[in-house]
Amino acid sequence: MTIRLQLAKIEQLSRIMSTTSMKKYIFIVLLLLIASGLTHASTTDGTIAFDYPDAPHAKFQFHFTRELIALAGTTAPFNTVSDIYFRTYDAEAGIFDRFVQYYGETLKAKNWQSLQEDNGVHLYVLEGSSAQNSQSDKAISGIFAVVESDSDVYLLNIVGNIPPQQIRQLLTNLGQIGIEISALKSLEAQMFQRFEKPPKPMSAPTLLRTTGKQPDFFRVAFSTKKEPSRFGFSFSRSHNATRHGQWRYYGHPIEQIQIRSDSKERIAQISQALEKGSTDIEAVIESLPSVNTSGYKKKLIVHTSERLAMISVGHIPDHKNEPFMLAKRFRTSEGEPIHEIRIRGHQDIHLKDVRKALEKGPEDIEKAIGALPSEISGLEAARLRIEGEGAQRTAIVTIVEQPLPSRFYFDRSPWIGFNRVTGWELGARIDSGFRKGKRPNTSYNISVPSEFRGDMLSKFFGRVGYGFGNKQFYYRVGSRVTWGEPDSWYLGLTLQYYRATSVIAPELFPFYDDTDMTILRVLGMPDHQNYYLREGDEVALQWRPIRQRHSFKLARLAESHDSLQKSTDWHFFNWRSKSEVRENPAVTPGRMRSFLFKYDYSTRHNFLGWHNTFFVEHSDTAIGSDFDFTRYQLHLRYAHPVGRHQIRTRAVGSFSTAPLPIQRQFIIGGPGLLNGYPLYAFAGDRGFLFNIEYLFHLPALPNWKNVLEFSDVPLFLVLFLDAGQAWNASEEKYVFEPKSNAGIGLQLGETDFILRFNVSKAFEADQGIRFNTAWFYSF
Repeated sequence: MTIRLQLAKIEQLSRIMSTTSMKKYIFIVLLLLIASGLTHASTTDGTIAFDYPDAPHAKFQFHFTRELIALAGTTAPFNTVSDIYFRTYDAEAGIFDRFVQYYGETLKAKNWQSLQEDNGVHLYVLEGSSAQNSQSDKAISGIFAVVESDSDVYLLNIVGNIPPQQIRQLLTNLGQIGIEISALKSLEAQMFQRFEKPPKPMSAPTLLRTTGKQPDFFRVAFSTKKEPSRFGFSFSRSHNATRHGQWRYYGHPIEQIQIRSDSKERIAQISQALEKGSTDIEAVIESLPSVNTSGYKKKLIVHTSERLAMISVGHIPDHKNEPFMLAKRFRTSEGEPIHEIRIRGHQDIHLKDVRKALEKGPEDIEKAIGALPSEISGLEAARLRIEGEGAQRTAIVTIVEQPLPSRFYFDRSPWIGFNRVTGWELGARIDSGFRKGKRPNTSYNISVPSEFRGDMLSKFFGRVGYGFGNKQFYYRVGSRVTWGEPDSWYLGLTLQYYRATSVIAPELFPFYDDTDMTILRVLGMPDHQNYYLREGDEVALQWRPIRQRHSFKLARLAESHDSLQKSTDWHFFNWRSKSEVRENPAVTPGRMRSFLFKYDYSTRHNFLGWHNTFFVEHSDTAIGSDFDFTRYQLHLRYAHPVGRHQIRTRAVGSFSTAPLPIQRQFIIGGPGLLNGYPLYAFAGDRGFLFNIEYLFHLPALPNWKNVLEFSDVPLFLVLFLDAGQAWNASEEKYVFEPKSNAGIGLQLGETDFILRFNVSKAFEADQGIRFNTAWFYSF
């Protein structure tokens, strides 16, 4: 890029002057041109000498004095500049790097600040120390740049009393006085944000959201309700990206923006607008092109207290309880702003109905919430509590819905099961009683939870099925009587009779008895369960609050146990049963009479938080049992987010006073327990287990291209370590010899749906590398 000095402008201005004046100005210009050839000295705070030793001969050099600059322009940004020193050199090998090192060290030693040191531009500024400028609004007394552009290297030193807000404007408009450096014309605005005086934060629109759970990743269901038929998978498909920087929303600082769209190209477009466009987020949203098609939206959600914004653009469906930015700015009766409204306690009332009512009501939050019952059908009351103050004031609104009259209901559902013991098992579930505050459930679901939705109601329930593999009937029938206060606590007494297939160590193999696992077994995924037959009855008393943290259960068991044999090798990819699946090991048969006490503490949300369990089971021959033992188990689980990453830990300790039947033993080994050892490798009456995992969110890696990145299905790299030991009560002396392993895994998903592949190696030399898969969190 060549240097273009606009002497023509100077000549044009000179013609306007009188002949006498012209002679005077020509004489001044000639003196300045002669002086510009001299190396300038450090005459002011902002002046830096071009004194690199052994510098090559400059192609061009010039000194713009205040008089010359005034001839070209007298308005901002040039009216605050006193001198501009400029040189250009051929881009010889290494000259740019030598200049950068020399002048960079010189400037930093004199307390100059670096604005940019990459992409061929090294830019520094010096804040003035004038007493007339406050600390928050200091002028810039010097700008220095080392630039490599095309085939030239430039040195630039600008001296003056320059307002910080005009630096970018000055550098990008140097062409007005004849200095053309293309690299300075593309400087990003965010580089100069440190000098911008932040506007005083305004009251931002109020955020409305719910504490309820968001919809699952996918659903398989059909319905008998009077609505269009639906069957199949419903995916929430989108791409995600996260950007960090400095933006503003009504004057509030925003440091992180999460972008969600159905198009990677659109995410790239938004990212570019955030990097090179306005620092006002709303202005960025407005600058994005709109698409006039059904379902297209541009949505902005801002959490000012967290300095976080979420941008959704494209054809992305709304969730039932998705948050909204209200158009209004709600306030207290004293005039203090409300930053966020959280709705809780609602079941049948939708968040969009609450939003519509709030938008119609007054801005006074007390009056707006008080008006909700008259605006929303089915709403009995709305209770308001305001938390926090200053930077984050949240209105907690508890919805009390009008209860429906007590009415008899009868829910029913087909039931399908499959495992290597029963083979295909077909049956039905029923659930009936009197329901308050619930609408009748008339839907049929393929994926049915272990119990119906009315778990806290007095009811009759049952299930009956037939196993076509071992040709046996199975059943479970019972009733539950409950007491409690709505939205407070629940106490239930349950009596049930059953003949059922159960699994060994269900506390260590969670989710294996769910219907989702049945689908995976049909598809040929390894069946990790060991099964046995339970036949008898249970009486249980259970207490827990509605919003569960603590729960207690006291139960009496009277049942008989027996072994079950494998009845089939079939699965979908073993249609002719040519390959054999794992045998089902025997258990210790006999009558089990026992009392069980169990305490649960859980703060889990989206599989994060605490979940701790303590239980005691006592069996005695004095009450007709074939077994005599007391066993204790403490199970601690904790999962904690670290940004987009996670740390998950588990510690289990189990102790028994006497030898246990096989079906009650402490078992470790296999996926989720000791990954580096075979399934059920170690069993005993006593034992311990420790697991720790670190889940690293892969899209956080530099240059990650969001491969397989969906809105609800992120990708994690998992590092894990397992250690544990099991031993028998009959052993005379305990020897501490834990088994341990380490491994690495790749996990798709983080909430209801995950798919994980593990590679692990035990620390024992005779154990090889093991591979396994998992479809659930073990802890």
